[in-house]
Amino acid sequence: MYFISGVDIVVRDLTRHTHHSAWHTMHNVICGGARAQDRNLEALAAAGVPVRVVHGDADQVVPVECSSRHLKSKLPHAELRVVGGRDHRTVVFGREEELAQELRAF
Repeated sequence: MYFISGVDIVVRDLTRHTHHSAWHTMHNVICGGARAQDRNLEALAAAGVPVRVVHGDADQVVPVECSSRHLKSKLPHAELRVVGGRDHRTVVFGREEELAQELRAF
């Protein structure tokens, strides 16, 4: 059997996890990844680049407390828009026109 470099290690590692531990590992990677971007976010803030963060309040892939609130702490002038009843996918899908209008207005 042939594997793409590193993929076999990742697959083997993932299969050793329970659903619970895999979820927490992914969650930590996502949250940790957001924190790794702090210098970039601070540069955007210093440059005064306008930013709007649109996030679903029911997002379980990237929870609001990990992503949007962290971004907002690094970009204090960013607009944080938490959309009620929407998750990671439905914050966009099913409300494309509304989101497009919102972004155009921004």
